[in-house]
Formats: sequence, C-alpha cells, structure tokens
Amino acid sequence: MDLNTISLKQPLNPKIFSDIAEAAAKRISQNGDKQNKSTQLRKYYDELAMWDDKIHRTADRNAEYQKSAPYIHMLKAKAAYAKGRSHVDDNFIAIFNRLLDQIDSAETLHHAKLFYEAMLGFRKAQESK
Repeated sequence: MDLNTISLKQPLNPKIFSDIAEAAAKRISQNGDKQNKSTQLRKYYDELAMWDDKIHRTADRNAEYQKSAPYIHMLKAKAAYAKGRSHVDDNFIAIFNRLLDQIDSAETLHHAKLFYEAMLGFRKAQESK
C-alpha cells in the first residue's frame, strides 16, 4: 500500500473511507496477533475522537484547533513509546504518522478520525475471518 493514497485534503478521494481504509487495515494486520492488538489501536482512536469532539463542540473550531494542535500531534510520541514497548509495529506507525502529519485544521482532524474509524472497522472484520 502506498501511504500517499492516504490524503485528508479536499477534495477527498471517494474511496478514502472504503478501499483505502481497507488496504490500511490489511497493512496493520500483517504481523498477526503479536502486535497492533485491537485494544492498543482503540486507544489512539479514542484520543483522536476525544480531540475531534472537543473541537467540534466549540463555536470557533479554528481557534480551538490551534490551541489543541500540539496535544494532537503529541500522539506521535505516544505511538513511538508504544512501538518501543512492542505494542504496535512499523506498519501502524507509518499509517498513524501519515494521518497526524496531515492534520492542520478541525476539518482534517475530523477526516483523520473518520479514516481511522473505517480502518478499525475493516480490521475487526478481518479478525473474525
């Protein structure tokens, strides 16, 4: 999977939350059950969703995003720590960092959350096979 296909900028690729998210799910599932466990991946989704909710509840989303941006981008450090403890692998880090690198507004944060949500859904479907 080419990471460049994960683009959160407008106009969104019509397949960003379907085929591209499914390909990302397959990529993070390559190591089997050893790393990238559902509970570990869910932590990062929950935090993205929390920031998205916090920002979208305010009247001035842009100002709230600007205040929150450093903490959102700190998720890279949290993921790196998890990788150091062998909880996630390089595939997850590559995809997650690609998402975080593109977050520069409330809108791109929302797109990142939706992409991650779709990726988790496809990953869960693959687990049950």
